[in-house]
Amino acid sequence: MSKIPLTIALLIGINCCALQLVAQTVKLTIKVIEPFKTADTLLIIGDQPQWGDWIYPRSQKMQKINDSTWIQEISLPVNTKVNFKITRGSYYKEALYNNNGQVPAATALTLTKDTICTLRPSSWNDIYQRSITGTVRYYHNFSSPLLKNTRNVVVWLPPSYEKQPGKKYPVLYAHDGQNIFDHTNGSGNEWHMDEIADSLMRNGQTEEFIIVGIANTKDRWVEYSGTPEGMNYIKFIATELKPFIDRNFRTLKDKANTAAIGSSMGGLISFYMVWHYPEVFSKAACLSSGFYFDEGNILAKAAQQNSRLNGSKLYLDCGGLDLDKDFLPANEQMNKILSKNKLIKLKYEYFPDDKHNEIAWAKRLDIPLTFLFGK
Repeated sequence: MSKIPLTIALLIGINCCALQLVAQTVKLTIKVIEPFKTADTLLIIGDQPQWGDWIYPRSQKMQKINDSTWIQEISLPVNTKVNFKITRGSYYKEALYNNNGQVPAATALTLTKDTICTLRPSSWNDIYQRSITGTVRYYHNFSSPLLKNTRNVVVWLPPSYEKQPGKKYPVLYAHDGQNIFDHTNGSGNEWHMDEIADSLMRNGQTEEFIIVGIANTKDRWVEYSGTPEGMNYIKFIATELKPFIDRNFRTLKDKANTAAIGSSMGGLISFYMVWHYPEVFSKAACLSSGFYFDEGNILAKAAQQNSRLNGSKLYLDCGGLDLDKDFLPANEQMNKILSKNKLIKLKYEYFPDDKHNEIAWAKRLDIPLTFLFGK
C-alpha cells in the first residue's frame, strides 16, 4: 500500500482546516430602508467589535446604496448571538419601528446560517413628535466649551409662563433629561415629570417653576460621580448652562430658587451640585442615589464637613427592591449624617416595595417636587 508523502499530507490537513473554518463562518447582511430620507449617515451599534461594542464612535458606517437604502455585511462564527441597533450617529438618534415613539429593544439574532435582516424604521427618536404636557423648548446638541462635547437640553415652561410675561420663575435642573418627559432613554419608561409638575402647579400644591432637562451622554457613569469628569460636568451646569438659561428665560437667578433633581447616579451628582456650588444651588432631590458607587467618597466628606450645606434643602429617598436594595445602606448612612445638622432642611423617605426604575421614581415624584417647591 503506497504512502502519501508527508508534505502532501500536511497540505491536505491545512486545506481541510481551512474548509472547516469557512464552514464555521456565516455572513450577516443588514439592510435598512429609511423611508423619510433624513439620514446622512447610518451607524450600527451593537455587541460586536465592528459595531463598536455598544460605543457608537467606534462603529463603522453603513454603506449607502441609494437615498433610502443602506447595507452592511459582517462575517461571524456560526451560532454567534448578536444584538444591535440602527442609529443616525448616537443613542439619541435611534431607529423607531412603531407609531408610539417608544425606543425598541435591540434586534437579537442567532446566526445559524447566512442571514439577511431587513429593517424599515418608521421614524427616529430625536425627531419623533411626542405628546408632552405643556410647552417645551429644545436645544439639540447644546455645546459646552468646557466639556468639549454636546448634549440635548429641553426646557419645560410652567402653565402661566406665556400668559404672564412679567413673571419670573424658579428653575429645576434635571439629569437624565431624555427620560423625564418622554421615553427616549431606551428603557421604555419615563418620569412623567411634565404631567406631574403641571398637575401640582395647577392644583396649587407647588409654586410654578421651570424644568431644564439635561440629557446624559455615553460618559454618564463618570460624569455623574465624584470624578474629575463629574466635577467638570457640574461646573458646566453652574457656569455655562445656567447663565444661558438665565439669559433666555425669565428666571429667579438666586440660589434659593435654583434646584437639582436626579435618580441613581443622577441623585448623587445632584447632591454634589449643592455640595460644590452652595452659592448657586440650595436645593436638591436625590432619588435612589448612588452614594454606594461614588468615586469621590462623598459620605466621608459629609461626615466631616457638612456645615457647607447649612441652609440647604435636601430630599433623599430609596426603595427596597432591585438595585435599590444595594443602595439602601449608603442612603440611610447619608440620612443619619445629615440629620445631625439642624441647619439643613432634610427629608428622607424609604419605599420598601419600590424598584430601581422610572416607574418607581414617577410614582413618588410628587413628594420631592412638593418638598422643594411647595407653597
